[in-house]
Amino acid sequence: MPPIQRIPLSEARSQLSALVQRAASQRHLTAITVHDELKAYLIAPARLEALLKAERQARPSRKRKSKLRGSLRIVGDLDAPGESPSELLQRSALASAEVLDLE
Repeated sequence: MPPIQRIPLSEARSQLSALVQRAASQRHLTAITVHDELKAYLIAPARLEALLKAERQARPSRKRKSKLRGSLRIVGDLDAPGESPSELLQRSALASAEVLDLE
């Protein structure tokens, strides 16, 4: 790979067509600077796509593991008169816990 050519933005403006043609050849990489500070690169699209693909493959998978364990079984009719919905839900949760302990 040839060395990276560093040129100031003012010079890059006047040579943009030639720089783009060189970058498109995939053999040339140009660093654009402003006051000697690197600001951008001119790089061929195929080369950039290859770099992005390699970066995606290097990242670890972000599949999340569920923190929810077990199950809850609703026992009874929550709309039935008598107990409040919170009491019914509590009773149902306790019954589900008992069933899970037995299994």
